[in-house]
Amino acid sequence: MVLLFLFLLTPAGRADSRIAEASRRGESEQAVAGSSALSLEDAWRIALENNLTLQQQEKLVSQAREELAIQKAQYLPSLSSLATYGYTSEVARFRVPITFPGIAPVEITAGTKDRYDLAAQIDQPLFTGFRTRNLVRSAAEQFHAQSAQKDATLNQVRLQIGLLYFQIQLDYLQQQVLEQAIERADRHLDIARSFFRAEQTTAFDTLEVANRKLQLQSQLAKLRDLHPVLVSRLVHLLSIDYTPEIPELSVENPNLLLDDLDDYEGTAALNRPELKQIRFAQSGQSFRVKALQSSYFPQLYASASYHHARPGVNFFEDAWMDYYTLGLSLRWQLWNWKQDQRQVKKARLDYERLDLQSRQLVLDVSQQVTEAFQQLQTVKQQIDLQRRLAAQERERYRITKDKFQQGLATSLDLSMSENSLASAELTLKQNYVEWLQGLLQLQFATGMIGKEGAPAPGR
Repeated sequence: MVLLFLFLLTPAGRADSRIAEASRRGESEQAVAGSSALSLEDAWRIALENNLTLQQQEKLVSQAREELAIQKAQYLPSLSSLATYGYTSEVARFRVPITFPGIAPVEITAGTKDRYDLAAQIDQPLFTGFRTRNLVRSAAEQFHAQSAQKDATLNQVRLQIGLLYFQIQLDYLQQQVLEQAIERADRHLDIARSFFRAEQTTAFDTLEVANRKLQLQSQLAKLRDLHPVLVSRLVHLLSIDYTPEIPELSVENPNLLLDDLDDYEGTAALNRPELKQIRFAQSGQSFRVKALQSSYFPQLYASASYHHARPGVNFFEDAWMDYYTLGLSLRWQLWNWKQDQRQVKKARLDYERLDLQSRQLVLDVSQQVTEAFQQLQTVKQQIDLQRRLAAQERERYRITKDKFQQGLATSLDLSMSENSLASAELTLKQNYVEWLQGLLQLQFATGMIGKEGAPAPGR
C-alpha cells in the first residue's frame, strides 16, 4: 500500500521501516494499463520508462559515455591510408660532364612526370605532457556528472508526480466531505420544511438551508470537474496514451513522528544527486586545466609508414617499389602570444566558478532540508489541533441537531454548526495531504525520494 510506503519511512539504517523501490523493472506498462488502479510506485516506474525529459537526459549520459571512449582511444595508435597521384611538367635532368669523341653527351633524368604513391601509416603519441591522461580523467568525471544529473532530474520528476498524485487524493477527500455536508443539509432541509408546514419556522430558514445546499453542490461540481484536469496532467507527466484509474487512499491516522534535523541534513549531504553532480563537474574541470597545461611540455610522436610507389626512393628508375619509413617527431610550442596561458587561466576561472556554485548549492540544500522539516513540524501541529477541533465540531453538530429537533435551537444555529463541521473536516483532510506532500518534499531534499531507506518520520 502507498500509505505504508509513505508513513513508515525512516532514516537509512532502520531495518524495520524501509520503503519499496520506486522503479520495479519486472512489471510492464501494459500490465499497469490493464490493472484496476495506479499506485504512486507504478506512476514512478512508468515515468522512468516513458518520461521524455528523462529520455533526453539519458541521451546526454550516452554522449558523455561516447566522449570517454573517444578520449581513451587517444592512447592507441592510429592507422591511416594514403593514395596520391602527381604530375610534374618538367623533371630534373643531369648532363654528364665527361665527353668522348664521336659520342653524344650522356643525359640522366631524375624522376618521372607521373608519380604514384600508395601508403599505410601508423602514428603513436609517445608523450603529450600528460594531456591524454588528463582528458580521459576529465571525460570520466563528466560522465559521472551527467549520470548524477540524470538522478537529479529523476528526483524532480518523482516529486512532481507525487505532489500531483496527492493533489488528486485531496480532490477525492474534499468531494467526500462535501457529499457528507450535502447529506446533512438534505436532512436539515427535510426537518426545516416539516417545521415550516407546521408553522413552527419561517420560510427564510427553509430558503437559507436550500441556498447553502446549492453552494455545497456548486463546490462539489467544481471539484469533480477538476479531477479530469489533474489526471490529464498526470498522464502528461507519465507520457502515456491512456487514462489510468487513481485509487482513493485512506489518509487517516498518519505517523507524525520526525527524526532529528541533523539526521536529514547528513543524509542529504551523502545522497543529494545535485551535490554529486557539481563535485564531479568540478573534478572534471580540474583535469581539464591540467590537460591544457600540457601545452607547456614538448610533444613526442612516433610514426611508421609502408609505401608502394612509382617511382620509389630510386628517382632514376620509373618502376614500382616497396619501402617503409620510421620516424620520431618532437614539437614544442615556445611562443604563441600567451594563448596557452590564457586558455589555462580561463579554465581555472571555470573551476573557481564551479567551486562557488558548489558552496552555494550546499547552503541551498541545507535550506531546503530545513524548510521541509520545519514545514512538517508545522503541519504536525496543525493536524493535532485540527483533529481536536473537528471532534469538537462533530459534537457541537450532534448537540445542535438534537436541540433543533426538540425546538430548542434555531435553524440558523444548525446551519452554522453544519458549516463549521464541514470547514473543520475540509481543513483536516487538507492537512493530511499536506503532510504526505511534505514527506515527499523532505525525501526530495535529502535525495532519497523513491529510494529504499529514504529518511522520513520515525516510528
